[in-house]
Amino acid sequence: MKAFSITTALAAALAASTASVVQAEQVFNRIASFAVATNLPEGAERNAPTSAEIITASEDGNTLIYSDSPGKRIGFIDITDAKAPEAGGIVSFSGEPTSVAVAGAKALVAVNTSESFTKPSGVLAVVDIAGRKVDATCDLGGQPDSVAVNKDRTLAAIAIENERDEDVNDGQIPQMPAGDLVILSLKDGAADCATIKHVTLTGLAEVAGDDPEPEFVAFNGRDEIALTLQENNHIVVIDGKSATVKTHFPAGTVDLEAIDTKRDGSIAFTGEQAGRKREPDAIKWLDDRLVVANEGDYEGGSRGFTIFDTTGKVLYESGAGFERAIASIGHYPEKRSSAKGVEPEGLELAQFGEDKLFFVLSERASIVGVYKDTGGEPELVQLLPSGVSPEGAVAIPGRNLFATANEVDLVEDGGARSHVMIYERGEGEAAYPQIRSVEKDGLPIGFGALSGLAAADKPGFLHAVNDSVFSSQPTIFTIDATRKPALITEALPIIRDGAPAQKLDIEGIANDGEGGFWLASEGNSDKLYSHALLHVNKKGEIKQEIALPEELRANEIRYGFEGVAVVGEG
Repeated sequence: MKAFSITTALAAALAASTASVVQAEQVFNRIASFAVATNLPEGAERNAPTSAEIITASEDGNTLIYSDSPGKRIGFIDITDAKAPEAGGIVSFSGEPTSVAVAGAKALVAVNTSESFTKPSGVLAVVDIAGRKVDATCDLGGQPDSVAVNKDRTLAAIAIENERDEDVNDGQIPQMPAGDLVILSLKDGAADCATIKHVTLTGLAEVAGDDPEPEFVAFNGRDEIALTLQENNHIVVIDGKSATVKTHFPAGTVDLEAIDTKRDGSIAFTGEQAGRKREPDAIKWLDDRLVVANEGDYEGGSRGFTIFDTTGKVLYESGAGFERAIASIGHYPEKRSSAKGVEPEGLELAQFGEDKLFFVLSERASIVGVYKDTGGEPELVQLLPSGVSPEGAVAIPGRNLFATANEVDLVEDGGARSHVMIYERGEGEAAYPQIRSVEKDGLPIGFGALSGLAAADKPGFLHAVNDSVFSSQPTIFTIDATRKPALITEALPIIRDGAPAQKLDIEGIANDGEGGFWLASEGNSDKLYSHALLHVNKKGEIKQEIALPEELRANEIRYGFEGVAVVGEG
């Protein structure tokens, strides 16, 4: 089991991304985004929550198709001009689409029509892509999750999850009825319902073996099907033609060390999780190997990804390396990370030129890790910024394109809508990240929510602070802005009475000319954050604290100090 090294992989990859165009570096850059709400039909409530979950592409690569489960529809995006995506309409269903795959001119949509958790049901809908209409449906006999199509478009496989009710018995399994796998034949993209075969999966897993909950399914070129049983922490390989189980094995556990395990307003890589179940979600074939994203859902989630052979032997384990790489570019989701960290959920794989790449989607950090498959230890080549909570992805190597479907819609909070993001691979420099941090004692400097910025005494260097997102870890950062990306080289904690200062919302910073700093804390009385001007010395110790005058605080609505500057002396 080899641990991932940020120094040798991420840092090298980011340095390489800034090489001159003469070296013909191939990088992904985001070229467009598409708000799913743009596809809402006329008369629909524009502020109704939307989602883009699983995404695929037409065989000519000119149309993206995504599932929108809350809206009970799938959506189409015209990407003939990938830099200017256009709304392509929707197809609605009576249930919730959970997944979509393309077979020729047809889209195969798994639709959950369940009456309840104890009475699960679903159909496979065959949608004509050009006509935007449902041609036929097949009864699947349970609640579907993932759907996949084999290479020659003659078989489809659907994971029938029959998901558990998390409000029953504290979400413990088993909860009947059991899930299984459905395999059926295709002809010209159309499903032959009469050929449906159910593959029994009970009795395989060590965890709740009588209640398998299939999650994600994938074909290889030999019509073998890889299937994850996420809550059961198990992986199954099935022969697609005979619909029989070939092999199966537990996904196993990982011992995680030096990880952040507390939602306390600070990033501290001091925790550990021993024997953490992987509980994989997405799975893909790397030739005769399997790669899984270990999101976790029930009693686990090991924060990274694993490569297995088909006997269950671990060939590579990322451990906490993936999320440390994410932390080094300021995307570590501290507020949501205590149990499962960055939550790797989705996967995509494709050959771009000479490079076999796989893409690991972090649900919590809104980041995609791009890895090169070397046959041994994979090489991290890029980290791409996604929309909020990437759920699915599709690669279109024939057009050098990659797209993510991002499920969270923050419209009710006045935030970003659910989006589909489009990236293009080509020669040049990576536009992201624009800042990252160095390692200290083998771990990245954790940072995020950078607010105020001021010039340092050394030319080309800056000082920055973080705001109330890290209320338990107010920090002054030193940035080397002569580097590209800019590099955080030092982190100085702000101290009050010998301990990290609490209840600060630092928005402004200025040098005091003596090695110390003046800081502006915005304040919020509802959260007991004081409006204050702070003077700290070069050790980060607060030496003076000046409150906002009472006459001004009496008129507080919410906002306060946003910046501070020093003029002259004395």
